[in-house]
Amino acid sequence: MSLKDLINDKRVKRIITHPDNDDAIWRADLARFLSGDATLTRKSAGEAGIKAVQRLLIFLGYSTSSNGAFAIDGDFGRGTNRAVAQFQVENRLTRTIHRDTLCYPCKWNTARTLISAIPDARLTSSTLKKMLKTAIARADSAQVMTGNFDDAIFHLNALHKRAYLNCRKILERYGEMAASVSEALADETETLVRPEWILSIIRQETAGIIRPRFEQHYLSRLNRQQPNTGLEELRMQSMSMGLGQVMGANYKRVGAQNATELFTAPAIRQVEFVARFLSKKEDVVRKSNPTGDDFHRLARYYNGPKYAAHHYHESLARWFHEFRMLM
Repeated sequence: MSLKDLINDKRVKRIITHPDNDDAIWRADLARFLSGDATLTRKSAGEAGIKAVQRLLIFLGYSTSSNGAFAIDGDFGRGTNRAVAQFQVENRLTRTIHRDTLCYPCKWNTARTLISAIPDARLTSSTLKKMLKTAIARADSAQVMTGNFDDAIFHLNALHKRAYLNCRKILERYGEMAASVSEALADETETLVRPEWILSIIRQETAGIIRPRFEQHYLSRLNRQQPNTGLEELRMQSMSMGLGQVMGANYKRVGAQNATELFTAPAIRQVEFVARFLSKKEDVVRKSNPTGDDFHRLARYYNGPKYAAHHYHESLARWFHEFRMLM
């Protein structure tokens, strides 16, 4: 298929364009490809065209922001540049950017400032064509976010407009799943994780809209530890994913086959991942009337030792009590 044919594919149109937006503007950038202008760089593309590319990259599972977020902001900055470079290296589309360059030495607090170690990538027509073909292939094989094309587009569009869900909407969308998972887990392991705890974590971590986050320092470390593992798998292990933002490297802990499954698993399976992660704190998550100390303990477990700086325990308590009232 030609690039023009790929762009006009109905699935591709839904991937690269929000339904509220007119796609005519970004097509001006596309016309440059078709007329022989072979590359777009982070300095030469228009905002609408960049947003279309960012939607495509996010659909494929790439972070587009230098801080690791999955952002659709129309800025071909260092984060989107990194995403294009990662795709090119993983698909052997570049000779100028290499794996070690993408895994530059850094720590969590220096990853963003050192990202300029990755040189400017060129979004060539061959790269865009490969991206589009890959997106169609994954849509056909259900290897997309939540394993369902329509659901993946729902999350992509919500992320684009930052249309996150409140507790009532989360309960409507995931409440029955949480109850089913809670019951199944209790039958399987005799471990009780109450649905309201599952839903509270979903509200706190993603507000019901899947928005993975890439951690560059994880990738750099994993690359040193596992130099023979494929870059794509290491990249997936370096992201927190799903409704509960479970770190890809923890895939075995929640019963997934690999890190990629945390991205492609159906919604009910993602709810299950949250429940399985919480099950390690059964003494807390089995409670229907937790104490203030319980919220501190679970916040530290899920968010880390600096949870209090983010008021994580306070938010968690708020969501828990709201779900209790709604349920």
